[in-house]
Amino acid sequence: MRRFFVVGILAKLRPAPLVLLVLAFTATAAMGQSSGNFAASIGTAQCAVNDGTGALTGGLGGTLLQTTVKTPNSSTIALDIRPSMVTGLFTKTKVTADSSTATAVAGVRVRVLLDGNIVAPGPGAGSPPSDGTNGTADDGDPNNDGWVSYNKRFQQLSTNIFNVIGVDCDLVTDGIQPCNIELILSTLTATSLDWVIGNVGGGTHTVKVEWSLQPTTATATEAACVGPAVLTVTQVKTFNQSGGIVITNP
Repeated sequence: MRRFFVVGILAKLRPAPLVLLVLAFTATAAMGQSSGNFAASIGTAQCAVNDGTGALTGGLGGTLLQTTVKTPNSSTIALDIRPSMVTGLFTKTKVTADSSTATAVAGVRVRVLLDGNIVAPGPGAGSPPSDGTNGTADDGDPNNDGWVSYNKRFQQLSTNIFNVIGVDCDLVTDGIQPCNIELILSTLTATSLDWVIGNVGGGTHTVKVEWSLQPTTATATEAACVGPAVLTVTQVKTFNQSGGIVITNP
């Protein structure tokens, strides 16, 4: 009877370690989930292409989105920053008998700043940009100010047809209409790219995405726009202080 009684007690106690193990795993998982952080900033104004003329309208009136994220004091904490946006480009080239080549360029470039410093893959990562805020003044070297092209177009139209068609293609004289060839291209494209920075340190950090249009003011032959746009920031954890993030320079 004593031996049976002892076995009975052990049988009743045996599930207890399993219960403790499940509880420990649940607590660990909860801690892992609560250690992450996420922030976002959204601009909803949309670029649009006129179906009749190809002209761009709408888009965001500003040139930046900004948010804050709070991180714990740990050397293994990193941030994955993702600016996603719709970019619009408009280019128009027109050639005539007096101008046989025409060129138009439009683009959108983007950079990310953490607490005022450039984030990779932008060139000059870890340093503040030298061209001022929002890219309004290119006083420094643009190759060291963190800019990355999200969308860019070079359009050129050339012809020699006016020299061989055997008609008067000069300016309007005697009621003759001058000859010309015109090309218009308009596009809307959604683009995103990850910016990554490790060992951010504890505290509240300001994350800013800036974009610059080329040209900054739309013309009759070149224009660009941005919108909608979304800035997301996700806190992640690397395996060690530097081994989780590798930056390769050419």
